[in-house]
Amino acid sequence: MLEGTGEADREAAARPVLAMPPRPRRPLSTLGLLRTFPSNSLAACDEALFDELFVERRFFWGRVFVISDPDGIKRVLQDNSDNYLRISPVRRAFEFSARGGMVCLEGEPWWQHRRIVNPALDHRALRPDVPQMIELAERMAQHLAELPPGQPIDIGRTLAHLVTRVTGHVFAGDDPDIDALLMRMGRYPEKYNLLDLLPSWLRLPNRYRTSRTGLEPLYEVLDRLIEERRSPGYSGNRDLVWRLATSRDRRSGEPLSQGEVRDEVLTLAAAGQTPVRALTWIWYLLALHPTVERKLHAELDQVLGGARPGPDAFSGLVYLRQVLDETMRLYPPLPLMLRSAAAEDIVCGRRIPRGSFVAVMPWVVHRHRRLWPDPDRFDPERFDPAAAPSRPRFSYIPFGVGPHVCVGASLGMFEMVFAIATLAQRFRFRLVPGHPIEPTAWTTLRSARDIRVTVEPRTA
Repeated sequence: MLEGTGEADREAAARPVLAMPPRPRRPLSTLGLLRTFPSNSLAACDEALFDELFVERRFFWGRVFVISDPDGIKRVLQDNSDNYLRISPVRRAFEFSARGGMVCLEGEPWWQHRRIVNPALDHRALRPDVPQMIELAERMAQHLAELPPGQPIDIGRTLAHLVTRVTGHVFAGDDPDIDALLMRMGRYPEKYNLLDLLPSWLRLPNRYRTSRTGLEPLYEVLDRLIEERRSPGYSGNRDLVWRLATSRDRRSGEPLSQGEVRDEVLTLAAAGQTPVRALTWIWYLLALHPTVERKLHAELDQVLGGARPGPDAFSGLVYLRQVLDETMRLYPPLPLMLRSAAAEDIVCGRRIPRGSFVAVMPWVVHRHRRLWPDPDRFDPERFDPAAAPSRPRFSYIPFGVGPHVCVGASLGMFEMVFAIATLAQRFRFRLVPGHPIEPTAWTTLRSARDIRVTVEPRTA
């Protein structure tokens, strides 16, 4: 018994310590929260949040309920989602020229947009883009192969170029102006802060004027793209902008206005860098876990045999999907979802007063001690298909869930799977020592510092 315990202790001691911000032992005071939350919302998550499934906190601006119970998440994000509105700072940030994007809409206008946008980003609509996704990943692989041996690179910045070009092709084919738009919107809206949660009469006016500075040229680019695709003689690709510009709501029969199409493209572009963040963390985790890396390489060698991944390889790369799922469990691209209760509700037997803030935090849910065994350990076997029935449905929500699930999830998964399959066949990435890594987030998760790696070629 003692010997077994010693082996377990030695195994735990040898396990890599994964990057995470310091976790407060006790709930932060209001002043502590004001100091911590704006720079890194993850660092405000105290130990109790990872032990209790339903936590209420009171601050001078109101009550906050942090819900990690899968049944509660289902109630808030799916069954009664119309009662839980995105908080006003998020909606205000995405009020572009026509105030017509899904993030700033609620009620029936939101549903109308969703009915048009969903089919435009469905996996079936994206399938014709897969060959070009793979071709662009191959070009990135060739670029990496030509680097001087041992040259450090910022893996996040490198992958951002790949994802931008892939996303740009999906949005508007080979039009070069779309890449500049995606790069600009990938930084939008910079970040929020706790002042955004104050009552409207206390908020500073036009807080997002700085974030929106310089967007006017992007409006002109989008207007040109939309007008081209709506013209009777258009014979180009039926890309995402074409699908949004020419589709009609299946209920009302109405199309989106030009301003609404423009705002939807800007909104989708702002989420276009989400795959970069997951791709960045997967190489970090593989570098720390050579056993997992070897198993991934073995699957790639067996399934692909050194060839390019084709559209049908998506379903055959089972372990790759497990590695990706486990990466997004530990480092979810959307770590925080804040809502405001429009009316009183009952969640997990507890009363949620009207006007309360409700937080569903994948960063907490995915690392919760009552939902996951040894939750801070990287273990892709958790997502073995045979284990799926034993996992609570709403304990894993990297892209959200319910009607407001990330509309670009299919595009993101395509981009990530084909990028990983292409690059991992040819390279290993090794962390450069001496560069501390710490995840930071407000609504999206990233590394506070560059994740620097060297590239090593491999052969099957």
